[in-house]
Amino acid sequence: MHISYHRTIRDTETQLLDSPKRGSWVSVVNPDHKELASLAKTHNLQLDLLEDGIDLYEAPRLEREDGSIYIYVRYSRPAGESTSTHPLLIVIGPNNVFTISRTEAEPLDILTRRSTLVTTQKVKLVLSILEEVNKGYRSHLNATTKKILTMRGKLRRTVISNKDILNLIEIEEDLNEYLAALQPYGLVLQALLSGKYLKIHHEDEDLIEDLQLLSGELIELTKSRLKTIQNTRDAYSAIATNNLNQIFKRLTSIAIFMSIPTIISGFFGMNVLLPLNQDGSSSFWVIAGLTVVFMLGFILYFKRKKWL
Repeated sequence: MHISYHRTIRDTETQLLDSPKRGSWVSVVNPDHKELASLAKTHNLQLDLLEDGIDLYEAPRLEREDGSIYIYVRYSRPAGESTSTHPLLIVIGPNNVFTISRTEAEPLDILTRRSTLVTTQKVKLVLSILEEVNKGYRSHLNATTKKILTMRGKLRRTVISNKDILNLIEIEEDLNEYLAALQPYGLVLQALLSGKYLKIHHEDEDLIEDLQLLSGELIELTKSRLKTIQNTRDAYSAIATNNLNQIFKRLTSIAIFMSIPTIISGFFGMNVLLPLNQDGSSSFWVIAGLTVVFMLGFILYFKRKKWL
């Protein structure tokens, strides 16, 4: 499926075209090989580079072939089935801008609703797409931060469950994917800023610098959240180990206390003389009383030594 958008700086609204004309933005979603081959033939694009744009594991990079610039990026998509980021290819051709994605891309959907969208200014259009990619990472990282802080706050009140630990692992996997996408993405922005691939005006240069700065902030934020998850997991492990030690201490203490009446009853269970009246009930109560006294004494001693 592909949609062609066209809007000049003088137009009041964006036009949807059946076929692209000069200055159009062509958005291609989930294309098959036949569609990509037709697109490559019609607009003099490289088929193999277009196919790389729908590779689920394609890394951000920059290519230039036959007068066209191929910008590979990855946008945040936590709801993805296999990965938390998805590939997006932006092609700057001689006459048009093309975007190719495996699924409906959130940054592109947001951009199409902009009232300031202008497709005839190719560099500004591309930078606007990259800006929405950055905003998507920022939005999802903010949501992830709230989840992490909520779990960390829960850890202070009670021991977190295994489900919480699994959630932390899933968040950690997402953040690792973000980091793997953002680091080469920063190199792409740096290459664009160098001016070797595009003719950049001063105001466009400022925008690329802002994108590069935000990309660096996103990388540092991702690293920080990964460190927070690691600290939370280490804290949980320390608390769980400490709780287990406390349980073993209590069980050991209980076993020691229970051994006292066992020893005494075993001793007087043999053929030995009982204290006081041999035929009365006073001997039983004396032995029971001594047993209780010994147990209380051991309990107090253990508490004083903080063994209980």
